[in-house]
Amino acid sequence: MSLKILSLEPKKFLALTSVIGGMAMSANAWALPSFARQTGWTCATCHTSFPQLTPMGRMFKLMGFTTTNLQPQQKLEAKVGNQIRLFLPRISQFSVFVQASATNVAGGQQVLGGAGATRAGGSPVTSNNNIEAPQQVSLFYAGALSTHVGDFMHLTYGGSGGGFGFDDSAVVHTHAYSLARNNTLIVGEDVNNTPTFMDLWNTSTDWNSPFYYSDYTAYGAVPTTFIGSSPGAAFPLIGVGAYVADIFGANRANWLYFDFDVYHNSEGIGTAPNAGSSFNAGGTDSNNVNTGQMQGNAPYIRLAYQHDWSRWNWEIGTYDMWTKVYVNPTAPSGAVNQFNDYDLDSQLQYLDISDNNNLTLRVNYIHETQKFADPTLYGDSSVSSGNLNTLNLSATYWWHDEWAAQGGFQNTTGTANALFWGTGASNNGGVPLWSSNGSPNSTDEWVEASYLPWWNMRFSVRYTLFNKFRGLTGATATTPSASKFNTVELLAWFSY
Repeated sequence: MSLKILSLEPKKFLALTSVIGGMAMSANAWALPSFARQTGWTCATCHTSFPQLTPMGRMFKLMGFTTTNLQPQQKLEAKVGNQIRLFLPRISQFSVFVQASATNVAGGQQVLGGAGATRAGGSPVTSNNNIEAPQQVSLFYAGALSTHVGDFMHLTYGGSGGGFGFDDSAVVHTHAYSLARNNTLIVGEDVNNTPTFMDLWNTSTDWNSPFYYSDYTAYGAVPTTFIGSSPGAAFPLIGVGAYVADIFGANRANWLYFDFDVYHNSEGIGTAPNAGSSFNAGGTDSNNVNTGQMQGNAPYIRLAYQHDWSRWNWEIGTYDMWTKVYVNPTAPSGAVNQFNDYDLDSQLQYLDISDNNNLTLRVNYIHETQKFADPTLYGDSSVSSGNLNTLNLSATYWWHDEWAAQGGFQNTTGTANALFWGTGASNNGGVPLWSSNGSPNSTDEWVEASYLPWWNMRFSVRYTLFNKFRGLTGATATTPSASKFNTVELLAWFSY
């Protein structure tokens, strides 16, 4: 059986993806405009709504963001010049993404004034009804660099903290091979800075819901796993990896996807979003923030299976990562803590292209085991190990690709550890902000309504209700109730 490298002319690409999910094209929704300019497709070809991918969007990502509507011209140039030494896109590869938000916390921002519960930028906020305009401005250079190399470069300015920094980014090289009439093999190699960035489904930590939230919510103060803390280059990593996708069976309805990456600490010290953090309790950094540096290499694997039928597609999979982090991040040598993350996830998606309606259901469960090099840093010698478990259930329904209803349930449980997760640091009034035993246990439900007036603009309102927050449930004489952390957010996105 011979292997044949597939060309990526739009007609052949569309022919392949038309049998992989029914073309998944609806009339609205939006994503990176640079991809729409490059391909000539509406954003809804690849997305139900940003960042949720359709089967077409997964294929576009598998092919390393390289599909264009310019290849007939490139073929003509190749015939004239025999070979192409230079590939310059004829359309802009740049996109701008702007986010704004307004936030109200039931108990006021003073309930978030403790360690690790501050806004991005590091300082506690005492006022409420906080407005960030902009909250974040992202600059993208994304698209084809050559016929087989593409990139997704993401630079972000944070409104509250200020300054630019690299967000989740990747450079990808891919080839597609025809193994048989109904069997296509896609192979890729990539360099990226975020575990799960190259994933194709909206269950992994870099692409899971809720897709973004303000800097003033309690959600960012809920303890999370190492892999859950790393998206968006929050922890400075650099990784190299390779993936393979075998798409086979009648109508190419079966996808088998495997990804392997190895990550190493990049320049700088990482910052975790949770108090005490899975990064540092004994570090000597002057700001006493949650920091860390990784020791050696951290392997990451992803295995997933997708099946398409009629208007439906269903995925089930796992991703895992094994990481060691120095106890003292400012002097990276000696004792290390170990964090091993194991995931199970699944996604079910319905696409009605005749009436532009779609539904996506997601579940993600991560179990993290923790081993501490020096237990005395975490309270006493009995706390030499622990675990953290996170469960995320969510659903999104889009009606005519214009109105959306979303909602979810999130549950965090784990080993109580007063120094590791942080305790109830007092605000200026001396009232502890959460329980004193360092429990990470938190539970919340959220609902969200969204409206797309145009393809590249989105407005949302979200309400998050906490049943438990860092071990708190009902109020006591010294602690607030979990309901004091309930949050209302007004969110706006715009891209060009």
